[in-house]
Amino acid sequence: MNAKEKKIIEESMKLFAKKGYSTTSIQEIVDACGMSKGAFYLHFKSKDALLLEAFKYQFTMIKSKIDALPIEQYHPKEAFVLQLKTQFEEIKKHKDFIIMQIREQTTPINGEVEEFMRNMGLEIGTLYHHSLSKLYGEAIAPYLFDLNVILQGIIHSYLKFIIFEQATFDLETLSYYIVNRIDDLAKGYQESTDEPILAADWVTKQKETPQPNSREDILELVSKAKKIVKDEELFITLEVIEEELKKNEPRLPVIQGMVGNIKADSPLHPLKKVIQEYIEEKKGDRSGF
Repeated sequence: MNAKEKKIIEESMKLFAKKGYSTTSIQEIVDACGMSKGAFYLHFKSKDALLLEAFKYQFTMIKSKIDALPIEQYHPKEAFVLQLKTQFEEIKKHKDFIIMQIREQTTPINGEVEEFMRNMGLEIGTLYHHSLSKLYGEAIAPYLFDLNVILQGIIHSYLKFIIFEQATFDLETLSYYIVNRIDDLAKGYQESTDEPILAADWVTKQKETPQPNSREDILELVSKAKKIVKDEELFITLEVIEEELKKNEPRLPVIQGMVGNIKADSPLHPLKKVIQEYIEEKKGDRSGF
């Protein structure tokens, strides 16, 4: 990433956080950067492409702060507390941008962003997995994935208070508190005779087998796309697709014809790909293969 791209990303993040993604224009971004639209398009092909890079930039900043911690100098528990504290601090710095993501629900509309967010979640989950392994070793190995999921749930719940409720927790105290509660759970697992819910082989299988989008998933994506699209023809296209998908037996040729209205350079192109994959899957089902 060069200096101009960094400036565009940083200025766009400020505008997205202040005004919202859908209402921020490329003209406003280039004005804030002191450059022309032509210069913008030399670096980013569209506002959607910029959004993806903004997500990557934000995640990279948070992850690099965590990766730079000298955790080898600490006991595993102290190291994990430091990682959590740093994560909370960095997310808090970017809370306005995160609020924009959640309120506008930009992620599902852009397939590339959705895939990146999924990979980001896997990276964070892997970080927790390594920290939990160092803390508890083989003592709770069968329950490690379950403990990881519970930990993520606890962290996400406190983040909601920090981001949306402006909670002023002492982040070091909070991090110790969370790790202490995980200690309690780990002790319980050591005494437990229950079978783990998330066994290692099940988790591996889920990672290797991507699940296709259901009709309900696509209806939700279409509904969200209708809220942000401004082109009348595209809005009508989405309405027709939505009406067909709500039928007990959607007419696939009608849907196929409608998605043809979505051009390759449209911000809805990732949604078009999802719908086309759904059509191909249903054609296979109906042909008996």
